[in-house]
Amino acid sequence: MLLATSENRLGASSVRSCLLFERAVRGTLVRREELAFDTRFAAAASGKPEPVGHLFLMLDGHYVSDRGEHLAGPFGLMLADDEWERRGNHSRTFRTDGPRVDVVQLRIAKEHLRAPIGLDAGPLRVPSACFDATRALLDAPDATALARLVDELARAGIVASSVTSTVIDEEPERFRRLWSALEPLYREYGATASLKQLASSLDMSMRQVGRDAKELSAAFGIGGGYRDALLVLRLRMAVLMLAAKGAAVADVAKLVGYGSPIAMARAFRDAKLPSPSVIQGELAAE
Repeated sequence: MLLATSENRLGASSVRSCLLFERAVRGTLVRREELAFDTRFAAAASGKPEPVGHLFLMLDGHYVSDRGEHLAGPFGLMLADDEWERRGNHSRTFRTDGPRVDVVQLRIAKEHLRAPIGLDAGPLRVPSACFDATRALLDAPDATALARLVDELARAGIVASSVTSTVIDEEPERFRRLWSALEPLYREYGATASLKQLASSLDMSMRQVGRDAKELSAAFGIGGGYRDALLVLRLRMAVLMLAAKGAAVADVAKLVGYGSPIAMARAFRDAKLPSPSVIQGELAAE
């Protein structure tokens, strides 16, 4: 399992986000305080919706859907790809907020799921043992905690039991070495690093780095679009931090690595999102 953790704070608002990569599961572990997120303003990954489900386990916080359905944590949903990663014009949306919001989101191929996909299916029946394992993973993410959660999800009939066999304790040395150079990019949304720069930082040949990167991508299903993924992560973090009380757009732009508010506004426009100031006003008004 590979992990990349980032933390951001503006005033009284903060977020800790941990990206998780495993062979059959890819996810995000989020703990945030005094921040709201509305998927209406979620930047979409490129490409068409894929045959996957996004298991959304919310331990603390408040949820309201586009149809006015309210839930309070803990609860679980199985989101479709166009409800989370590749939102479209007609996708269903929801908002989460509260003094503290704890969420674990796991992306799993449809073939490994045993629960219906989509917001229309409503909340899942999730046993307390699953929520206990979810909190343990959020508090201390590692392969053991993930294996425990996946095992509990299989017992609950939410995922296939075969998923548990894909979690291994320690990755091969070549993957750990390459991840030591890639992990800071995910942590800092640094989408501009080249293969040559990675090779230089690792004191390896470009051919060897390219070979290892290809093997890592194949093993974890990351694909070749890591730059696109990092751009989406930066946009989503910017939208989240725009909900910080009293935050200026310029403060958010600086925090998430845009050169200026103008550069951030351009990135929002390219992603077909409303302007940062409009999103900030919408989040504050609700």
